[in-house]
Amino acid sequence: LRQFYPLDELLRAAEIPRSTFYYHLKALSKPDKYADVKKRIGEIYHENKGRYGYRRVTLSLHRDGERINHKAVQRLMGT
Repeated sequence: LRQFYPLDELLRAAEIPRSTFYYHLKALSKPDKYADVKKRIGEIYHENKGRYGYRRVTLSLHRDGERINHKAVQRLMGT
């Protein structure tokens, strides 16, 4: 749509502030800081045939030397 309409009109129609648009645009260009942890969480989960919840996955990550909060593991497992 940006090819056909000015950005100001699109943002006004969507009722989104310009700063919010650019904030999300910048966030999308950043690399995922949890990419390696997500991969490891998936490996742990599948090694244990889906029997591990976020608490046991967190403990397994801690045993492997990964410093991560249980809430972050819970959030990452939910996605």
